[in-house]
Amino acid sequence: MNERVKRMKESLKVSKYPLCVELFRLANESLEQTAGEPMLIRRSKLHAHILDNITIFIEDDDLLCGSGASKPFGLEMQYEYGVWTKDEVESLKSEIYTITPEDEEELYRLNERFSGNSLNSNLVETMGKSLGENERLWPFMKSGCILPPWKDKSGGSGGGFAMSGYGLGPGFSLVAVDFSRILKDGAKGIIEEAKQCLKDLRYDSADSLEKRYYWEGVILVFEAWVRFANRYADLAEKMAAEETDEKRKAELLEMARICRKVPYEPAETFREAMQAFWFSFLMVCPSPTSTGGRFDQFMYPYYKKDMDEGKINKEEVLEILEIMRCKVMKINRVSGKANRAKNAGMAKWYNWTIGGVKADGTDATNELSYLLLDAALDTHLPHHTLTVRVHENSPTEFLVKALEVVKSGLGLPAFIGDNSYIKFFTNGGLPVEAARDYCATGCVDGNVQAVTRTQVAVFFIIPQAMDICLHDGYCRFTKEMVGTKTGDVTKMETFEEFKEAVFKQVAYLMEMANERINVELIAERELFPDVFRSALMKDGVKAGKDMFNRTFEFENGAVLGAVGGVNTGNALAAIKKLIYEEKKYTMAQLLAALDADWVGYEEMQKDFKNAPKYGNNEDYVDSLVAEVYENHAKTCLSLPCAYGGTLQPNAISISAHQPGGAVTGATADGRRGGEILADASLSPDHGQDIHGPLAVFQSAMKVNQDLYQGTLMNMKFHPSAMKNEEDLEKLAGVIKTYLTHGGKHVQFNIVDKEEMEDAKVNPDDHSELIVRVAGYSAYFTRLPESIQNEVIDRMGHSW
Repeated sequence: MNERVKRMKESLKVSKYPLCVELFRLANESLEQTAGEPMLIRRSKLHAHILDNITIFIEDDDLLCGSGASKPFGLEMQYEYGVWTKDEVESLKSEIYTITPEDEEELYRLNERFSGNSLNSNLVETMGKSLGENERLWPFMKSGCILPPWKDKSGGSGGGFAMSGYGLGPGFSLVAVDFSRILKDGAKGIIEEAKQCLKDLRYDSADSLEKRYYWEGVILVFEAWVRFANRYADLAEKMAAEETDEKRKAELLEMARICRKVPYEPAETFREAMQAFWFSFLMVCPSPTSTGGRFDQFMYPYYKKDMDEGKINKEEVLEILEIMRCKVMKINRVSGKANRAKNAGMAKWYNWTIGGVKADGTDATNELSYLLLDAALDTHLPHHTLTVRVHENSPTEFLVKALEVVKSGLGLPAFIGDNSYIKFFTNGGLPVEAARDYCATGCVDGNVQAVTRTQVAVFFIIPQAMDICLHDGYCRFTKEMVGTKTGDVTKMETFEEFKEAVFKQVAYLMEMANERINVELIAERELFPDVFRSALMKDGVKAGKDMFNRTFEFENGAVLGAVGGVNTGNALAAIKKLIYEEKKYTMAQLLAALDADWVGYEEMQKDFKNAPKYGNNEDYVDSLVAEVYENHAKTCLSLPCAYGGTLQPNAISISAHQPGGAVTGATADGRRGGEILADASLSPDHGQDIHGPLAVFQSAMKVNQDLYQGTLMNMKFHPSAMKNEEDLEKLAGVIKTYLTHGGKHVQFNIVDKEEMEDAKVNPDDHSELIVRVAGYSAYFTRLPESIQNEVIDRMGHSW
């Protein structure tokens, strides 16, 4: 890390993050001017208005133009998702966010101005008209089966989004756009293609007018994007004219030259490609899941050419990669109180995927793959995250290098298995050559670059659904009927009968979750077209349609994430053993104990806690966990997606296992009501994996993970287990075996429990302590106490 990067890293140490209203103000201005025009045109003009007018700046030492908000470290208040009410803003101010009194006052005026136009709408309000007024779906929306539970028919769970970036929201768009198209053709190629499509347009089909609006929108936005880059060129030239330091003056003039060229023209050098990529990345934000895709693949030709021609050296490449890491640290997001609970620690998933295979199946690892790891190790910053694709021929030295980064305490990179991800896409009909170009969007959610996208991801709390089955459709959290009547469990004579009732109830509740997802998909299609990202999908310009209005070759439009599957499998195993086989207890006794939260039933609770637990390579319980996940996956794949195809299964938790546990009463695995659920999806419950890491891997390999868009497994090792190169090589071998034999994902915390305990008491002494929470790393001291405790309680392994 050179002196420039050290200064940039040091500047990241701020205690408060400013909430900004400029983007919301500009959006309001545009929406008022375009009232009554087609939504595609309204959104495109809004996007162009923001790019032409939002405040820009270039910070000291920076070599890449472009920041994510109108103020350094800023988060722009978004209008699309939901309204920021005074109580929600006060909640933000009580944490690590700040807003000037003038901006706060303006925010409330902008809220009224936006909602006062009958042609405007936000997502939650629109969804509430369908979900809140339906007597079957409204109880479900409050039940905690999906997160966060809604508390208001028009306000949802409360709060909106505040995020960085100059793209359009809302929400978690899990998509890897074709960055290489911009690098190769420039915005010029996109604009020329759209103009040609308009010229060739014939009004001979029902969607002809829509196509016209789309192509006009593409031209509007991409031309505004070019003007945006030229605004930076103007600013850099102005700053250069006033600069007394000759070295910095030269840097500013070079930045101006590059911004005059890209993104309009194709990039020719690595520096030009980096600037074009960064401008593109800012345009696919403000989604917190914006991805760098297979960065080491599409950037490598520019690196290789410059290195071969002697135009750049590795130190200069490393510097610009490290600057990029510092800049990503300033791209942030926050949501309302209820949503923050399931995305703890300023969660964001800006994921660069490295390694893996090429379209022909050969190893794709290159020098840039290693340099990205070096940049992470050197800067020791938690973002952007890195994910390593692993296959049979992944170089051992590459995996060991990745584990050196993990060992440093960063909690990244994560490791994902090519075999399982590629099977997911080929099973859905994609050619293997296309499937091999997948990357992680979000934390572990798989998508193929420019070929598939996921627009809605919802968490489903399986233990809560099981509890509703135990109570014949009644929800203890809301104290009302939510599910279907699956029968009196005290009268079920066999375990198979009981298990089928549970799976029937889970499937019934998942059907309602799918309806809720489809309502959101339809609302977003109508309200939030985005021509920029859409144009950078496969045939994105030629198709003449927004990506929300297309059915892709493999339809990956929405996923339902399974949370608490391990708790459910453990509970089923305990019931099978203690009630149906040993007959030590009756189902009536279990219901009484659960309703009493195990109070007065402590000896009984011990028996249920001591029943076989997943993570110890015991078929008795592992097979039931596998069945829980198979039931979830097959149910998803039977449910229709509004964009075409079916709902796709996913199994991650982020930090949803905490709020998911909060709404779920006592469970038959011995857990008390309100306690946190097992983290991730294939991690054992806390402290229950007592036979070492290999047993955990063996348990996880019994689950058919190929059915899933993504699964997640956290493991924690004590630093003493990673002492030398031999230890790293051993773990690299285990990772490769797991990920080439059915495993999909694994990530590690190499951290000392005592240090985390001390960080809770003396946070100022451990401000740099980083842990892996779910599919992202975060500063430990910024996590809520419940998630801190959960990370501490994960079993620490050694060899």
